[in-house]
Amino acid sequence: MAKKKDISIIERRLQSGSIFGTSSKPIPLKEPKMWALRIVNSQVNNQHLYDMQAEKGWVYVVLADLDVRPDEIGFRELDGRIVRGIKGEEVLMKMPLADYKAIQREKDKVNRAQTIGRKAARNTIMGAMHAAGDDQGAAFMEKALKSAKIEDGVERVNLGQD
Repeated sequence: MAKKKDISIIERRLQSGSIFGTSSKPIPLKEPKMWALRIVNSQVNNQHLYDMQAEKGWVYVVLADLDVRPDEIGFRELDGRIVRGIKGEEVLMKMPLADYKAIQREKDKVNRAQTIGRKAARNTIMGAMHAAGDDQGAAFMEKALKSAKIEDGVERVNLGQD
């Protein structure tokens, strides 16, 4: 049998195509299509874990949820929770995937209305023109924007990576 070539961590990183860092490792669950996962830093403030549960709907991942031992993915079990960090300050939490997606859709809707909506777009354009000292252009744009249709959309862009 041929001897396996030793390769340094740096060499492996240079060859990986991801020089800026490593990607997140998946956390194997027994029911992966049911849950959205999040690692929560409990030291943000004294209320953070409470808020994540009572205000945002996240619950603790427990050992029975995992399809591997916690130590295989850099975690451990502490007081019935799956944690990592010296004091167990990073806690693995879950939310039903359907609920998580519904929240993300609503957040997207609100963000779009606040940043791309007609009023927000008009204010951005007018603010930029006034800041540039172009009052004549601003007056023209103000008239034009009264009848303009401003929409947002989503499209797929091919990045040339197969």
